[in-house]
Amino acid sequence: MRTRCVSIVLVGLLLAGCALFTRPAGTLSVERQKFINAYARARVTYQHLHARIDALCQVERLTKEICAKAAAIDHQAKALDAEIQAKLEMPESEVDWERLMRLLELALGLVL
Repeated sequence: MRTRCVSIVLVGLLLAGCALFTRPAGTLSVERQKFINAYARARVTYQHLHARIDALCQVERLTKEICAKAAAIDHQAKALDAEIQAKLEMPESEVDWERLMRLLELALGLVL
């Protein structure tokens, strides 16, 4: 039940994010602090879900296929996180919302 609620919340975040950050053309500017706040939420959500999946894999409550998928997703998420962290360290860099949305998709992939 709790996993389903988390899934619904993540889908809602994904859909809301698409509506908020999509424009027909041009550039979307977002305050740096708002991005940092949104990214922190996405990162914590992902880490929490990954920890739960990892714990279930450790006690063999999930299939090997699901655990392998979770490991592959985690590898991709770590690479994305490194890219985003590098951008955050450079004040003049622009925020890549597509990357943030990809991290949320990875988190959703763990739930599904």
